[in-house]
Amino acid sequence: MKTLHFLFLPLFFIPQLLSAQKVIYLNDNWLSVEKENATYYCNIHALADGKFQVKDYKIDGSILAQTEYSAKTEDIDWKRLYEIGFEEFAIENGKCIEYYPSGKKKKEFVYVYGTQKGKVTVWDESGYVLREFTAENHIANGEYLEFFEDGTTSFSVSFKNDSLNGPAVYYHENGKIAQEGAFSKSLKVGKWTYYNNIGEKLGTETYRNSFFIAGPDIRLTFPKGFWSLIDQFKEEDHMNFNFLRSGTDKGISTDFTPSVLLSLEYIGTEGSLLDYSSFRRRRLSIDVQKVLNKELELFSLPNSMGYLGTYQDKQENKHTVIVLHSIQKGIGMEYIFDCRESDYTDLKKEVVYLLRSMSN
Repeated sequence: MKTLHFLFLPLFFIPQLLSAQKVIYLNDNWLSVEKENATYYCNIHALADGKFQVKDYKIDGSILAQTEYSAKTEDIDWKRLYEIGFEEFAIENGKCIEYYPSGKKKKEFVYVYGTQKGKVTVWDESGYVLREFTAENHIANGEYLEFFEDGTTSFSVSFKNDSLNGPAVYYHENGKIAQEGAFSKSLKVGKWTYYNNIGEKLGTETYRNSFFIAGPDIRLTFPKGFWSLIDQFKEEDHMNFNFLRSGTDKGISTDFTPSVLLSLEYIGTEGSLLDYSSFRRRRLSIDVQKVLNKELELFSLPNSMGYLGTYQDKQENKHTVIVLHSIQKGIGMEYIFDCRESDYTDLKKEVVYLLRSMSN
């Protein structure tokens, strides 16, 4: 999902008390001109309690926006108001509505003495409500809802300082939950659960920046918000953990999702690292490019050795892999980082971070 921003509308003309509607004609630069040279015009209506409503139109009569203001002074030069600067003479205070070129509502919200505050509603041009949320000090704070065309909720979450924050639920069009979890600063955190449109559970993802693997007693630390544990399964004598880089800001050029596969097996305390690594490496369909020496400080986990390799997938896409083999407490560990070769440069700092973070 993208971050939301709220901008002041360019509505410029708040009068001293008017007994009747006032019309100002404007050119492309919103400067006062005669009617025959105008591109836009504004209607100013006096309201109660010293307030005024300003409606902006194209010269063909199609409405652009309307906003309520409170005047700061009774002495306003209407012909030069925008040229001088309307901020000196008026302040937004009341309902504001933006319109599509078709004349249908686009957005409605409220200003309280220059500050956008309270409920904001946004419509699709066809007329149905797209989203509703709460604004405070011009940014989203509080409940945020998105809707399907029939008016049912498609997404529910909270915002804090213009960022997704707190419990979140996505819905199928039939009202069933599609996924649920939580955000922190617009990044998925904790456990996320996924369902099909008849309510059956499809799977879970766990977003944490640190995972402790019992047995070898090692800790893996990932860059916060990017990685999740999507599966763990036993295959013969191996216990496998599958992590995906599935955060909201991928920062890579291809559509391939980088992964880490961690595989554990008991080999006993007498097994040597070199024998274990040679055996595991022969089972991998990769071309080893170089050995990653511990002396290079790419990793600190004791009794470990690593490799940088490449391979081609079935679609002939080139991949870069980092393989780390280690023996901890009689348990052999194989760690495989896999990404597209063209993404490796963008991910290199992250790869080093992952290797250096492994500890016991």
